[in-house]
Amino acid sequence: MTALLTIQGLDIRAGDKPLVSGLSLSIRPGERIGLIGESGSGKSMTAMAATGLLPTSIRVTGSIELDGQQVVGAPDKTMNRLRGAAAAVVFQEPLTALDPLMKIGRQIAEPVRRRLEREGGKVSKDAISREVRDLIDKVALPQPERIINSYPHEVSGGQRQRVAIAMALACRPKLLIADEPTTALDVTTQAEILKLLDQLVRETGMALLFISHDLPVVSQVVERVIVLKNGVAVEEGAVNTVFGNPQHVYTRSLVEAARLFDEALGATGS
Repeated sequence: MTALLTIQGLDIRAGDKPLVSGLSLSIRPGERIGLIGESGSGKSMTAMAATGLLPTSIRVTGSIELDGQQVVGAPDKTMNRLRGAAAAVVFQEPLTALDPLMKIGRQIAEPVRRRLEREGGKVSKDAISREVRDLIDKVALPQPERIINSYPHEVSGGQRQRVAIAMALACRPKLLIADEPTTALDVTTQAEILKLLDQLVRETGMALLFISHDLPVVSQVVERVIVLKNGVAVEEGAVNTVFGNPQHVYTRSLVEAARLFDEALGATGS
């Protein structure tokens, strides 16, 4: 099966500082990959490079093929066709990703409109409205009419994240990139979002690149993991193998830290 995303020898630099070095990975259609590591390990930089979202001040070399198109050096016109259709991103904090001055219904409607235009379909207000409501139902947002007419600050963090997921799904992407999508949420809401992502990926057949520093979270939604340390992949394999029997000292430290954290939570009754 042809890979949906293929990264080979990726180097990302900010001036003289290496951010990612020699990274290679591939994601096949329907596959779920976790990219893990502590803050500053290059996880988000890799995701942004894959979708051509890095600023021009950041130097990117190597090869990134997304849905058969070369991303490195690609013009905006090419990337605009790929974003949404080939890959869509759900960011860590939707309050900063959403437009604070636009009602949520309009924000979901915009990617719906762009997709319908791309597909040559009927772009009527009624058609867009139906799809917006379908997406709101799909991500299990309560009180659809209230959500549609609310601004981002008028709904909860978990609801904003569901809105961000709905906007990504509106494009019907082949690959969903979830960049720390549960970090800013409480434990209960985090579990709900993870369950939702798992369900949506299974139903739609999308591939998933899940980025996180939280090992227990990653283990719930992916099949394979890549461990990054200072921009270098130090370990890769099936999630149960890597977390159950880590080989690299850095991976072992992450697993041990997660174990101690879980024990501390258990001791406090949280």
